Amino acid sequence: MPEKRMEIANYAQTEVRGQSFVTFDVAMQGHVISTIDAPILSGRILWSHAAIHGYRDFDPRERTELEAELGRILLGEHAAENGERDERPVSRQ
Repeated sequence: MPEKRMEIANYAQTEVRGQSFVTFDVAMQGHVISTIDAPILSGRILWSHAAIHGYRDFDPRERTELEAELGRILLGEHAAENGERDERPVSRQ
């Protein structure tokens, strides 16, 4: 299995007037390389409206992988709020 290059280290989700926003750090080899603040729509990060602090040259594959990992984290959090048990592993630092 190939080694995971990037992962989400910290995250927060907020909602303002019906619009959801996420803030998360991207880590590589245990070091935060970027912080991203972005609106989300139907589980997709709106990259064109994202504020990216630090490293910002994510290719489309990396963006897709970050979206998928954030989706797993947010789904796990939603399940926990509803008293459901989520058996999928979630990487958090």
